Amino acid sequence: MSLVVLSFVMSVGLIFKAVSLIARGASMAIVFNFIWGGFPFTLSYSIPISLLVCSLLVFGRLSSDSEIMAMRACGVSLFNIMRMPILIAILLSIFCLYLNNNVSPESSYSRKTSRSSIGVNEISAMIEPGKTIKSDRFGNGHSIFVKERNGKYLTDVRIIEPLENGAGAYRELTAKNAIMLSEKNNSVLHIDLFDVIINTFSAQGTKDMTSISAKNLPFELSINNDTISIPTRRPKDKPSWQLLADLKISKLFPTKDLNIKRIMTRSKVEVYNRFVLAFSCICFVLIGIPLGIKQHRKESYVGLGLSLAVAGGFYLFAILGESLAKHQSPFAHIVVIIPLFVCIGLGAYLIKRGN
Repeated sequence: MSLVVLSFVMSVGLIFKAVSLIARGASMAIVFNFIWGGFPFTLSYSIPISLLVCSLLVFGRLSSDSEIMAMRACGVSLFNIMRMPILIAILLSIFCLYLNNNVSPESSYSRKTSRSSIGVNEISAMIEPGKTIKSDRFGNGHSIFVKERNGKYLTDVRIIEPLENGAGAYRELTAKNAIMLSEKNNSVLHIDLFDVIINTFSAQGTKDMTSISAKNLPFELSINNDTISIPTRRPKDKPSWQLLADLKISKLFPTKDLNIKRIMTRSKVEVYNRFVLAFSCICFVLIGIPLGIKQHRKESYVGLGLSLAVAGGFYLFAILGESLAKHQSPFAHIVVIIPLFVCIGLGAYLIKRGN
């Protein structure tokens, strides 16, 4: 029950995003790939946290009902009481290892590649308020920003159009309102712009002194359905064996390229983070059982509060490690594994003391 509830809560944003895509006309294939791409990542966090919640609630209730005391009086040690929960945690850790190292990266990459093969209807569905949409498959590297949207009606539209033979120069079209339409063959996206102002910029971002305004301006973006670009894999989109191979190659052939160094640092942190997330199942059970026994309360909210505190502290190090990786810190991967040893040490101390 904890797994179902936590997975649903952590997937609320994903569900709202999927519903929004359906409402804007995206195909079910795009919506399914979007959900599938995010759900394994959600399970990577919800499985360990659900084990922590269960350990605190179940053993807290057993302790408050004096069941633990009765078992101890009958000669059953705390180690024997914990045997089955720890076995379940080990099995789930093995499952999470496979999930984090293989399923989650591939599903994330499949969601990324699905966006490179969408047509006009899907591109128009991906246009959402407050987000810049850029694709190599329509126009010539155009980007679109919309402040508000109501179906096909857009408000405060900003389109960036690269100029041919402009050596990086581009044209900016801003419109107060717009209407979006598409051809039947899904090859051209029509946008009728109203109250338009056109400005031209150089490659350095210098604005041309001349501005052009128009009451109405039809604008078209052609879709290239023949060539589908294959997006490159980020470290989070690569299986762990591929990340380890990249790290081994970078060690054999060092480079001074700062971008490659940054990618290798993030790859190392990603590998460590996946293993830490998997073994957090065991850590949370080891620390959740003695904490649940010690609290001596029936109220569920106490166990839930402790769960959030322990899990929050654990995952805070993962966030800190990813932040340090962006700055190429050599200690980023070490920061990620600190909570693993802290939880095992603290759990062993509390179990020994409770026994």
